Amino acid sequence: AAIGRVLANSPDLAAAAEAVRAREGDARQASLWPNPALLGEAENFGGTGDRKSFETTEYTASLAQPLDLSGKVRSRATAADYERRLAGWDYETTRLDLITSTRKAYADLVAAQRSAELTRELARLADELASAVGARVQAGKVSPVEATRIEVVKASARAEALRANQEVATARAALAALWGDTGPPDAWAAVEENQAVEVPDANVVEPLLAQAPEAARWSDEIALREAEFALARATAFPDVTASLGVRHFAENDDNALVAGLSVPLPVFDRNQGAVAAAMSRRSEAERRRAAFLARQKADFQAAFNALRRAQISVRSLDDRIIPSAQSVFTATTTGYQAGKFNLIELLDAQRTLFEAQVQGVAARAELVKAQADLDRLIAHPADAPNQSNPGS
Repeated sequence: AAIGRVLANSPDLAAAAEAVRAREGDARQASLWPNPALLGEAENFGGTGDRKSFETTEYTASLAQPLDLSGKVRSRATAADYERRLAGWDYETTRLDLITSTRKAYADLVAAQRSAELTRELARLADELASAVGARVQAGKVSPVEATRIEVVKASARAEALRANQEVATARAALAALWGDTGPPDAWAAVEENQAVEVPDANVVEPLLAQAPEAARWSDEIALREAEFALARATAFPDVTASLGVRHFAENDDNALVAGLSVPLPVFDRNQGAVAAAMSRRSEAERRRAAFLARQKADFQAAFNALRRAQISVRSLDDRIIPSAQSVFTATTTGYQAGKFNLIELLDAQRTLFEAQVQGVAARAELVKAQADLDRLIAHPADAPNQSNPGS
């Protein structure tokens, strides 16, 4: 639900969609031929002798049309279309980034909520322990110093619960900001049961890197540079402007056709600088693609290793550390009530259990976020609503 809300309301995604539409407009504009020009001339008037009046004036009306003989319009339209396709890839990148950010922000919110629940439980246990210690002090079984010590523990537990509640509010606001709200959501995030996350086979997953928009866009990026190079070469050939019109002779009221041809001479400017620049940009794109592919592979290996470490950490905490700490705390509590352990030993067992549980919550959040990062690299985010690319 959070992902759907983000995709429906995110200002960033809406801006990316507008960028695609703008490129679509640019592509339409680039495919248009230049407009013809209407020319009007009047000659042989306002002079001397017979040319003083308008009796011998010649009037000419003609249309002039630039002719694209080198394919500049076609090359320009091709380049603009690749610009549109790149904007579509940018939209898809933004969409996947938002999905990943939402999954990670949601994981942070769930972790903050679980930590808040643990701190409330810690405060409750401190209150119960304070009552038990007070009874033992009244009975003269322990020193009054222990009552003072447990009051410090109670105050610390309350402060920790307050800090945990503030972290929940911060995590809520971070999640709400992704869909453009200035205030945090009121409801708590639904906490699902811990589910096992299996680390996939790297050899199976790694080929999926090619479907990520950052990787797929490079073919269009290089094709764009090729189109720009073709356009630069075509621009080296000047446009020919042809004109055709009618001339009226006021002297004898005759009419005649007038035809013209204008050809710029590429003596100094043969677009040689733009051709060289386009060639370099094409080579630059090819080298940047090679560099990106190397970085992408390294990022995949780092994300894969992070997921594997997070899985090991969660399993270790869930299977061994937390159950052992729980067992020690239970035994110590029973022993304290029987007088076998002192208060310091009981508080130490309680703190060890609490810290192990907090580590478990943090490890679970890191596991979810590591999975989100790996899914993002292969452009396969789990639970992502299917949304069409406006540039496709």
